[in-house]
Amino acid sequence: MRTMLTVALVLAGCCVARAQEALPRDEALKAAFQLCHDLPKMLDTPIPTDPDVKRPVGIHADERGLMVLPESKLSLDVLAKAGADVAPVGQLWLLKAVPAVDGQPAKAEKLKMVSVDGGELGSITVALCALGVRKGANGQAELLVYGKDKQPLLHVALTAISGLAKEDPIEVSAQGQGDGAVVTLKILGKYTADIPMALSE
Repeated sequence: MRTMLTVALVLAGCCVARAQEALPRDEALKAAFQLCHDLPKMLDTPIPTDPDVKRPVGIHADERGLMVLPESKLSLDVLAKAGADVAPVGQLWLLKAVPAVDGQPAKAEKLKMVSVDGGELGSITVALCALGVRKGANGQAELLVYGKDKQPLLHVALTAISGLAKEDPIEVSAQGQGDGAVVTLKILGKYTADIPMALSE
């Protein structure tokens, strides 16, 4: 069986560092395709997800990183028509970083952790978070971040922004904040959401 050394190396960046870089597309594609070799594990998320492994995006710096796999059928129509039921947006893969809940790192027992064979680097453990969108109780759209449970770890505002719609499903950036960071997802060029992150080992 092919090892997942490429995945370990590609994900070995830092979404919470101040000096961030985008993952080169060829490396992100290699990582995404290798992650889908264990398809049952990849698709075992609290909400149904169908990630598009041909359109990954990520950022890295130092030894921490993240990669986003957008939902295959993600569209402006899906986001605009979001209701009480959750519509999937994609998957968020994290190395040495986790969502911050109430200012603290998400508890380990609430996270879906996946072991990746890093070849010469040994076993690498990454967190897999499903992303979804729905209308909240106040009628406003919100992005949901799931760990391993049916209840989401986080609800963050999904805000409409001006500008041209884009073909790229998701763009990602991060800004350091204290001991963590805020990761910003720009979805289809028309919506944005900020996800607080914390360091982990």
